[in-house]
Amino acid sequence: MNVDQYMQPGVTTLPPDAPLSVARDTMDAHGFGLLLIATAEAQLTGFITRAGLKDVKDWDVAVEKLAHPVKFSVASDDTLEKAALIMLANRLVVLPVVDDGQLIGVITQAELLKGLTVGLGIGMKATRFTATVRKDSTDVFRMLDVVRQHGARLLSVVQGKSNDTHSEIILRVQDVDDKDALRADLETALRDSEAT
Repeated sequence: MNVDQYMQPGVTTLPPDAPLSVARDTMDAHGFGLLLIATAEAQLTGFITRAGLKDVKDWDVAVEKLAHPVKFSVASDDTLEKAALIMLANRLVVLPVVDDGQLIGVITQAELLKGLTVGLGIGMKATRFTATVRKDSTDVFRMLDVVRQHGARLLSVVQGKSNDTHSEIILRVQDVDDKDALRADLETALRDSEAT
């Protein structure tokens, strides 16, 4: 899953020489808390926030005078995982998407969450199993083999909580004929694995 599948193209921007009054009016009209500043050639030069306009006295000043530099961006072919890590580490609500030096869109927290939800199969009709497996073991492969033997279709495998010796593994599967039998066989495979 890449950024281009979930980003918003055609983002609203202002040129660096636009007056602050236009920034204020644009933010008010669209309900934006942040507005990107870009040249006519789509070169991203900075951003301005609603909070940054709080103490403005001269609304004719160019937005570039109050704009902050953009420190983070992603490319359209970057993964959603990369975008998520950047946004989490820097507490961002929106992340510019820049290809070949040109702003082509943004990805927001909502779009990122939607993409990751789709990738995990959340919201799809499925059966969810959670198991604790030993690290540095073949436990996960044993689980996947049991899922295959039952003819179930694997939607996702996700690692949950983890410590030095064990990890929580969450499986989401579809087309399970007998959930109880699959659960019992998974438990047996993990028990047998620990005994060897």
